[in-house]
Amino acid sequence: MVEERDVVIIGAGIAGMTAAKRLRHHDPLVLEASDRVGGRIWSRQRGSLAMSVGAHMFPPPESTVGGFVTEYGLDVLPITGSMLNVAWGDRVYRDMRPELLPLRLPLAPAARVSFARAGLKVKRIGDEYMRLAEQRPGETAADVRLRLLQYGGDETFADFLGPLHPEAQRIFTALCNRTIADPHEISVSAMAALFGHVWDSGDLGRNMRGGAGLLPEAMGEDLAGHIRLRTRAVDIAFDGAGVTVQAQGPEGPLTVRARTAICAVPAPDLLPVIQRAATPGLQAALDRVTFGPHVVVSIRTDETGPMPWDDIYSVLTPDYAFNMLFNHTNSLYAAGGRKEGSVLMVYGGASRGTPLLDKDHEEIAELFLADLYRLYPEARGHVTETWVMPWAHAGPFAAPGRWRAQEALERGLGGRVFLAGDWVSDFVSMETAALTAVDAADRVEQVLMRTGAIPVPAPA
Repeated sequence: MVEERDVVIIGAGIAGMTAAKRLRHHDPLVLEASDRVGGRIWSRQRGSLAMSVGAHMFPPPESTVGGFVTEYGLDVLPITGSMLNVAWGDRVYRDMRPELLPLRLPLAPAARVSFARAGLKVKRIGDEYMRLAEQRPGETAADVRLRLLQYGGDETFADFLGPLHPEAQRIFTALCNRTIADPHEISVSAMAALFGHVWDSGDLGRNMRGGAGLLPEAMGEDLAGHIRLRTRAVDIAFDGAGVTVQAQGPEGPLTVRARTAICAVPAPDLLPVIQRAATPGLQAALDRVTFGPHVVVSIRTDETGPMPWDDIYSVLTPDYAFNMLFNHTNSLYAAGGRKEGSVLMVYGGASRGTPLLDKDHEEIAELFLADLYRLYPEARGHVTETWVMPWAHAGPFAAPGRWRAQEALERGLGGRVFLAGDWVSDFVSMETAALTAVDAADRVEQVLMRTGAIPVPAPA
């Protein structure tokens, strides 16, 4: 079967669906290999609670994603709980400002000095990153992305920090693991992005009532006539004035001939699809894109009374099997209502996650629960459900030299095939993924206008 389209979009994550919304007047066809939309945004409702194993922090209403939330009548709640807490030994040190960490944690004197010096350097790059993120007159979003990736883009975070006391090293390693990498793998630019964005709670300070997955579900329903689930793209090639995409769906092989295409799947999934069409320059650029693992466990509990995590949102756990804990019910109960249990998310990234990828899900849950009970003994006897998700390619991180790939990624291929996703950006979030899709959709519009598929607007 051969279908003719103006644009075909590969992938129904937030980037693919953003592109489809922008281009829906061209009747786009979205090919999604799995049986659901949303990609790495995935949650399940449990009554008034929601378990999540993917992206879960939402940008403000004026953002692209925030506009979708408003459009679909969804409810995002401000995160009111403390976001900077550290588990050190068997105690949680709570409600700390970053600059006070070296004083509040029970560190050896030499570790305090080492940590304080490194902390000052980190504060500097976080502040500088946010200044560089401001779009200047005449600049495009692509210009900003390149500048941010170039900032410290040739140096590893480990080299930037220099020798650290072992206690300070444990904390900074856990922070890097949160970003799916280890200090010797990740660039200064990527860590500056983490400190600049995540510690600014105004940027990502919201959770969705009912779970993050409600957004892709609403987008999927809105775009249902354009999306083919369980349909995997296997090859893309140039075909005269357009492209041909070969796919395999529930009813067998499918051929789509289109004027343009947007590839909105993670780079590791894209490589086998595009290898026949890719130029050496694009191939080299894709080879510079690195992804890391997160092994995630969502944990539902059944308590109806107070728990020690109630007014906490996140905890950094340097010495545990997981390196982060999030309390996804903090926002819900802060907004009022009777308590009906909690939902906690724990995950191990980078070198903590890699050894777990091939383990049985029950074994992973037992390992993480043992450390949860060590952190919060009060949870014992209250866990009613776990959901394990080992993401081998949980997200991208900018390794040294990653910025050298940016111009080729922004350009796409042959003036017909464009790329979208958080891996095309400088920072990993729903919003950055959506913004790259907006840019890709605009490029498609330009091609369609130039080739006569849509009329050129008359001068005003």
